[in-house]
Amino acid sequence: MTKDIFIGVDGGATKSVVRLVDSQGQILGQVTSGPANIRLSVDQAWRSIHEALTKILTSLALSLDHPGYRFHAGMGLAGCEVREAYQAYLTHPHDFATLALVSDAHIACLGVHGGNDGAIIIVGTGVIGYQIVAGKSYRASGWGFPHGDEGGGAWLGLEVVRLTLKWLDGRVEVSPLLQAVLTYFAEDQSQLVTWANQANATEFARLAPLVIQYAEEKDHWARHLLQQAAGAINEVSAAMVAQSGALPCCLVGGIAPFITPYLSSNLRDCLVSPQGDACQGAIRLIQGIVREGACPEER
Repeated sequence: MTKDIFIGVDGGATKSVVRLVDSQGQILGQVTSGPANIRLSVDQAWRSIHEALTKILTSLALSLDHPGYRFHAGMGLAGCEVREAYQAYLTHPHDFATLALVSDAHIACLGVHGGNDGAIIIVGTGVIGYQIVAGKSYRASGWGFPHGDEGGGAWLGLEVVRLTLKWLDGRVEVSPLLQAVLTYFAEDQSQLVTWANQANATEFARLAPLVIQYAEEKDHWARHLLQQAAGAINEVSAAMVAQSGALPCCLVGGIAPFITPYLSSNLRDCLVSPQGDACQGAIRLIQGIVREGACPEER
């Protein structure tokens, strides 16, 4: 008798998480790996996922072509809004019996609301608002850095670099945060500028913890940046409410807990605790597709 194994993948700009479950929902293994943002690199995304999957399968003495097993993969990856990257990822050779690809926001929304209607705002390296209503999905933001994703970790890193350079020009007053950024680059403005000219979203996001740390220490520039970030999140929420009305909303992502105190009361009143996580959403997605044979409507 053939056994079905379901693979859930949550892939973002900083890391990816791969989880395997059997047909009874028992977790067989989970591994965290490297980034899986297909907008930045389709090949890197496949490498990160393959590395994690190989670790799990090896520990189970299995392989994707193991006799008597069928492997069905549901993947939610950052960068799916880029059509060329989406198509390139799907045409990459693989050994899955079934492969479904949607955005990381889609699986997160499925996971945190247990498959029910609801909204989510992910505030991590980037920012995206996403909601699912009656099987249809709607989004706001999440168009990539630096032209979008305002309020996320990469945006915070970029903005604190801008402020640091303004201070070094004499255009704004110094604060402990700005001094800490310069110290991060060995007190060398040239090193900072060289780095900033070639850094990507993941690298800029590494400066976000400095902003959070100094905001807790009442640094005025750090708190100013978090207030601006919260304003961007409020705008995302308002755009989704305008699309389909107010829904229960989960705020998730590494930056989310530090933004929450600065959010509008309207948004905070809609916030609910998550029922599950993105990998659960990915597994729910692929199980539904295998059962019903149809992909969800996403845009």
